[in-house]
Amino acid sequence: MSVTVTVSFPADGVGLIAFADPPRNFGSGELADKIMAAVGQLEEAGCRAFVLASDTPGYFIAHWSLQFIIDRWANIAANGQAMPRPIPRIFEEISDTPMISIAANNGQAWGGGAELSWACDLRIAAESATYGQPEVGLGIIPGAGGTTRLARLIGPTKCLEMILDGRPISATEALELGAINKVVADDQLRQAAIDWAAHIARWPAWSLEACKRSFYDGRDLPLDVAGRNESHIFATVARRDDAIALMTEVQARYDAGQDSYSAIGLPHPDGT
Repeated sequence: MSVTVTVSFPADGVGLIAFADPPRNFGSGELADKIMAAVGQLEEAGCRAFVLASDTPGYFIAHWSLQFIIDRWANIAANGQAMPRPIPRIFEEISDTPMISIAANNGQAWGGGAELSWACDLRIAAESATYGQPEVGLGIIPGAGGTTRLARLIGPTKCLEMILDGRPISATEALELGAINKVVADDQLRQAAIDWAAHIARWPAWSLEACKRSFYDGRDLPLDVAGRNESHIFATVARRDDAIALMTEVQARYDAGQDSYSAIGLPHPDGT
């Protein structure tokens, strides 16, 4: 079967990218190109958040296609090319988009599948899902964030264990480690991811983008430098006319006696 990537808009400001390459959704150049095109389509449509999900049961992305890697390096060697740009441009595209990305893992996300998850801003998984970096067993290393983004998510100790040990971890363990954000029942995954994206997409695009930019800019900076960068971004958005108008509206709700949940527009803990 051929690679399919479909785009839909299940909620206001939300895009859904659903992909399939049965039976195991091995990552490939074709899959990457189609997902990147879909991301561009969502940006043009003005989406503020999107869900990246698989339509192949039991597999998010099994791992990156080994034949793709073998053929690519054979072609490079045959043509006497110098060291090329790393394969996974998709991971940079997903990380750099101003939209908020949510990876929804319905099963196996190993190797490049796990790394595509690490490249997303948020991660939700089905209870049966697993994550793994088994590249050491293939004579290679993770090449798209398994030694870098993952270390920033879970710390050096567990990251080094995962990339040296090679065995996958369950969704529950990934949640406990801080690698992912939520675990839900298998049959609730797609809708839970969409609902979460819809909640996030309620917020202004400019503040979502600024939050993302401040977080990623400051993650690897010394604290004082990161703090100055954060203050600069805050000042940039706080003086926007639309931000001032929104803050004025919220202040008016406070003045009218509303509590903080209602004034800001957050759901109450009791569900009201």
